[in-house]
Amino acid sequence: MQDFKIFTEGKSDVKFIKDYVSEHFSFDLMDQSHIDVLGSHNGYLKDGILKESIRRNFDDGSQTILILDADNDFGKRQTSVLKDYEGFGIDVHLFLFPNNSSNGNLEVLLSKITVELKLIDCFDAYEKCIEGYNLPVDKAKIFAYLEALLPPKNRRGDHKDLIQPENRNYRNPAHWNLHHDYLQPFNTFLSPFFN
Repeated sequence: MQDFKIFTEGKSDVKFIKDYVSEHFSFDLMDQSHIDVLGSHNGYLKDGILKESIRRNFDDGSQTILILDADNDFGKRQTSVLKDYEGFGIDVHLFLFPNNSSNGNLEVLLSKITVELKLIDCFDAYEKCIEGYNLPVDKAKIFAYLEALLPPKNRRGDHKDLIQPENRNYRNPAHWNLHHDYLQPFNTFLSPFFN
């Protein structure tokens, strides 16, 4: 296994990545030495300066893995991030959610790997129904999905609520399929770091 550190946007990304890596590579990313939260898609920069932990990771000879959302323009995001890192003289391995080729984010990926697809279909129908108004964000779709599936004792409205991104169990096969074909690009991207 190579020395590496994963840098990603937020706690929802961290939880998904940890669960995925644990499921597929039997590796625990709980240690801060393997994963770091940036806070946003460009959180690797502060006032035009590269985040210190990224520079330190590079200086220590570890691989820099960057996992961000593509958002509304995959090509633009990819070009922008790679140009930034090139300017800092740092090699980076970049993966953009949902599948490293399409616009979107982690929540788009999650909606593709849900087990209860009819709930996602219902939400999609709702979005069509309210077309012309402000559409709900992708995060709302995932919250609604879990709201429908989780028993009331797990929807407590507090910091232990299993709907909250940092508490979700993506390894729960009743809710998520971490072996879905849609995740193949992610698996292909991560495999070299764990083999």
